Amino acid sequence: MDKRTDMQTAIALVQDGDRVALGGMTLYRRPVAAALALAARPKRDLEVVTFTGGIETDLLIGAGCVSTLRSCYTGLEIVGFAPHYTQAAHNGSITLVEETEYTLSYALQAASMRVPFLPMLGSLARTDMLQVRPDLKRFKCPITAEDLIAVPSLALDVAIIHVTAADSAGNCNMQGQLALDPYLPTVAKLTIVTAEQIVDTEELMAMRGGIQIPGMFVSHVVPAKDGSLPTSCFPTNKLDLSGILDYADSCKSPEAWQQWLTVATEAYQ
Repeated sequence: MDKRTDMQTAIALVQDGDRVALGGMTLYRRPVAAALALAARPKRDLEVVTFTGGIETDLLIGAGCVSTLRSCYTGLEIVGFAPHYTQAAHNGSITLVEETEYTLSYALQAASMRVPFLPMLGSLARTDMLQVRPDLKRFKCPITAEDLIAVPSLALDVAIIHVTAADSAGNCNMQGQLALDPYLPTVAKLTIVTAEQIVDTEELMAMRGGIQIPGMFVSHVVPAKDGSLPTSCFPTNKLDLSGILDYADSCKSPEAWQQWLTVATEAYQ
């Protein structure tokens, strides 16, 4: 089955209020083009789930698309704070659900396994996490009597992932840091993949790592060369640090930000 489509058609399937997971990690292999398409429509009241948020998450917050964010870090790495995220966190304009790498990965794995929760060791109870996350429940292991914490499963409406290559059937290859991306399509009702290149299945299987996301979990494939820029996509694109700096500079005034957003989303209007 040929699952290729264009960006506008795929993004139109995302509904206001959806819980949307964004693949990649910090400034690496992020679905920036898809985020710009979401901002262009614009989608509203999204709950964004991301292992670590970067420019794609920050621009969606700046565009007014995000009501809730679940992440264990959001920033621009060497460039510094994520401007719109930082402002929203300070003024309370979005809801922040505190996550750690463990809580978020356990929650998605639980959803992937179709179980209501996964148990974590109780060491998290020595932090303030249980005070801000009442949904994390302490319990005694029925086998060892050890203190454990139940991390509830986290279902997704949409997963959007940028990949190194895909075939027309939706099988995907990703190079470099995979983050939680292999789990996202197994959890989401709708998975949109943007791909640097579309190749034959045989070529895909010959790449390092082979098929890392089976096409059975992918709803739509969007050809999107340079779709991660200014973030990297190994080995195709290096990190465009000047592009990240330009973005950060644009966030210093409402006028500059609106100009940046208008130009960046023009192709998706």
